[in-house]
Amino acid sequence: MDERNVRIGLFDSGVGGLTVLSACRRMLPQATFFYYGDNGNAPYGSRTCGEISELVDGGVGALLGAEVDAIVLACNTATAVCAERLRGRLNIPVVGMEPAIKPAAERYHDVLVLATPRTAESERLRVLVGKFPQCNITVCALPGLAGAIEAYLTQGEVFSLAEHLPPAKPQAVVLGCTHYAFFRREIGAHYGVPVYDGGEGTARQVKALLGAAVDKEGAKNTKTNKSLHSEWSAGGDRRVNFIGKYAVENRKIYERMFKNA
Repeated sequence: MDERNVRIGLFDSGVGGLTVLSACRRMLPQATFFYYGDNGNAPYGSRTCGEISELVDGGVGALLGAEVDAIVLACNTATAVCAERLRGRLNIPVVGMEPAIKPAAERYHDVLVLATPRTAESERLRVLVGKFPQCNITVCALPGLAGAIEAYLTQGEVFSLAEHLPPAKPQAVVLGCTHYAFFRREIGAHYGVPVYDGGEGTARQVKALLGAAVDKEGAKNTKTNKSLHSEWSAGGDRRVNFIGKYAVENRKIYERMFKNA
């Protein structure tokens, strides 16, 4: 496996997936990444499954146009609604987000999971929680937090984090939305407990799948897809590319938040 020849596409409803991109970049420093953030339609957490599926298909289609070797659904809501359907349709690996319940539940008895409404009610999350009957796991849907974080990062709209968090006294908190990871430290301070998110686990899963993602016939040509060149923002790390309507905005936020990560 030659990491330098692998192209990985990441999709998110907005800027939340930038936290996953950062984790993947650290784990796979020589791979080439393409990020599509659907900022104009964020957040997805309160949308219908039909709406989410249509929006995800559009973003994934753009990533496929960049000839990626694997797709990362860097959005818990998109994963809950679309992951299995995409795996059945695409001939490349599709990696989804999974809340880091396992490491939290194996260490603590009372765990609070914070998620968007659509993720909180999903069968995928219900099955995951059911794997740890020895742990008291409380899932709380937060209808407005992802949108508040999106608006804060893209438009500078200030919000009160405490107003979005439920009263609770857990031993640990699990973040079920990639947007929440931007405020991991603040959420941990609010409850005074350790906080877990799925970014690092997803990056490890992507790395494990790289062997299957590489073209079996040999090294792939990583020359820039000219049809997408006009959508990329200039400057910065050329192994991290941004496509779509919000490419410039997402690059700026990524470089501002993760320049020294």
